[in-house]
Parts: sequence; structure tokens; C-alpha cells
Amino acid sequence: MKTVAFNETNLTGLYAIEYCKHQGYQVALVMDDPERPRRWFPEADLQRLKLVDRVIQVANSNDVNEVKKALLLSGEKIDALLTFAEIRTKATAAVCRELGLRGTNPQAIEIAQDKHRFRRVLRERGADTVQSIRIDSIQQLSGMRDTLPFPCFIKPLQGHSSIASMVCHNAAMIDGVIRAAANVTEDWISRAYVVEDYLKGPLVSVEMLTTGRGKHQVAGVADRDVVNDSVEVGASFPLMNESRHAVVEKARAALDAIGFDFGASHVELIDTVDGPHLVEVNTRPGGSNHTLMLDLSTGRSIPGDAVELALGTLDAGTTPLYRFEQGAAWKCFASQKAGSIVRLPSREAIQQNGGVREVWFHHQQGDRVGDLNSNFSWIVQVMCTGKDQREAKLNAARAIEFVEQQTVVA
Repeated sequence: MKTVAFNETNLTGLYAIEYCKHQGYQVALVMDDPERPRRWFPEADLQRLKLVDRVIQVANSNDVNEVKKALLLSGEKIDALLTFAEIRTKATAAVCRELGLRGTNPQAIEIAQDKHRFRRVLRERGADTVQSIRIDSIQQLSGMRDTLPFPCFIKPLQGHSSIASMVCHNAAMIDGVIRAAANVTEDWISRAYVVEDYLKGPLVSVEMLTTGRGKHQVAGVADRDVVNDSVEVGASFPLMNESRHAVVEKARAALDAIGFDFGASHVELIDTVDGPHLVEVNTRPGGSNHTLMLDLSTGRSIPGDAVELALGTLDAGTTPLYRFEQGAAWKCFASQKAGSIVRLPSREAIQQNGGVREVWFHHQQGDRVGDLNSNFSWIVQVMCTGKDQREAKLNAARAIEFVEQQTVVA
């Protein structure tokens, strides 16, 4: 029996764990904080953690030597090691390399996770033209009021979940940007920041499965719904418009530029009037139930393919793996004002809306929600299907409109 180990997990990783159990694989999960899933995941998804056969407790799952030692001492023959958690991709790739397991090039992940270096590498290798400035702390912005290229986009050098990512339109906004960033306490958000060219246009994302250098299976392209300039609250799939080919080719070029040669990736771009430009490359599948949307549309498990690729059992060949059977879309309700959740509709009531396949409660009645400034602001999320992308997106919008009408935050 094959054993698949995961170094931490996110929502997508929980579906990969479920896939492994359906395939009859043993599952080991390396964790350093047993309470982190309770802070990050909806209650209903926590049940999937019970599918894990063995939890390997470590003090720091980002420590390559500690994770390697824990796996070697576990007594398990590990056939594959993966993570779908952005905060552990580089360490996991390094452990794979030291244990002789299939994995991503660690240097590619290192480049992708350093947002300033990422921009520089893309420019040097002709993959994109976006400019960026690195600052060691957000407070440095105070002395840059007369030199910043307004409007600009400011985000952590290393980060996740849209936390502390903000558009700054003019010098008058700088003090507010500094205050907002100074209040961030979430794990894995760097003190250093980058100031980038502001890109105007719709946000889109490309899901890829890379089987070797320059060999990319395209799962498809999704549109994204964004509020407050940077907080993603929805997506629909498959996006088939006149920009699709250019978007996919730009994503391929970015992966090749950073040397990404193995595994799943989630590439985000802004489709401007001058063509698509990169936002970032995430060297793992899309999170927050994004890959479930693709699974529903294609009838194929993207996390499952990532597992089989790591095991060496995926027959990718040259034939496209992913074909579209229907549209799918996810959307979230997040309150525009801070306060306590006084009332929420029931799961059963939400499921009465057309096309709803899944419902997740990221917060419960009685919870207090803050400003709408990251993915952690989400309250309710729905997943819908339809005969095509447009119908699925409409179904998701109607379901969230129902949620908004039935929710009270005061």
C-alpha cells in the first residue's frame, strides 16, 4: 500500500486527503499547530482530517531538517510528499529533494514567493514588464510620498490570502496603508513589502499541471470577482473569451521563467487593455475550494492528479487531461461593515437556491467580523454549477444575494 504524506494542508489539501483514501492510500500529515485548521477551515471541512491515518507532530513544519527527520523516524515508507499550503511549499520541495522524492524545483518556489525577485526575474527573462520597488518595512512609505508611482499596488514581499494587499491611489492614502499593514498579525506575512505598478483590468487565473520542464497541462482559466481592489470573493469556470490564449501563454512563460518544472500551479494575471500581466505564481493548486470548482467542471480531480504525479503514476502524455462538462462557480458573502453576526440563513435554506452544490460557513452566528480586507473576511461561501460558465456564475450570484438578504451584522 502506498503512503502519501502531506506537510500541513489547506482546504484543497483536505480534498487531496479524501482522494487518497478513495484510492486506498495511507495518509500521513505533518503538523506543527493542531489548532491552525480550526482557525482556517469551516467546521464541516474539519471532518476530512479524520481520514488521516497518522499525524506526525513537529515543532516547526517549515524546518526542512526537522520534517525530514520526523518522516525518517516515523517508520513509514513515504512514497510521495506534497503540500497544498502556500506557507510550506518551499520547505516541502526541499525535503522531497533530500529524500529522493518527486517534487518541485525549490529555487522556482523561492523566486515565486519573493514578490520583488519574481518581478525582476520575469523582466530579465522577457516574460513580463511590471516594475516593483522593495521596502524593508511598511513605515518606509512615509518618506516616499514624493517618489511613489501613483497609483501603485502594495503587498507583502511574502504573503497569502490577500492579507495587507492594497491599492494606494495617492499620497494622502499612505498613512492609512501603513496603519492597516501594521495591524497584521497573521502567520507568514513578511515585514518587507513591495510597491508595484498598478494594473487595471479584470483578474483571471490559470490552473496548470506541469509534468516536466516546459510541459504544462492547462486545466483551464477562471475569472475572479474582486472587492476593495484586492480581496477575492468569487470565481467562475471555464472562462472562454478572446483573451484566453494570450493569458495561458503568459502563464506558461512565467512558469518557464522561474524554472517551475513539476507539480500543480495557480497563476494569477490582470488582463489589461495592453494584454495580460502577471500578478503572481502560486506553486500549488488554487486554494479556498477553487480546485473543487474545476473538478466539478471537468469531472477530474486536480488535487488527485497532483498526488498521482508525485507518486509517478500519472499518465499525462501529450493528450489534454482536462475537458469541460459544465460550468462551475464559487462566490462568498463578506460584510462591508465590521460587527457581530446576529443572524445567518441555514445551510438548507441556501441549498434551495438553483445550482447550489456546496455551502461553507467561514464564520458562525455570534462571531465578530472585522473590515473586509482579506480572505479571512469571508462569512459564507457557495459552490454552484450550471450548463456553462455564465449560468454557474449567475447561480452563485443569486445564492449570495439570498445570503446577504438573510444575514444581519450589527
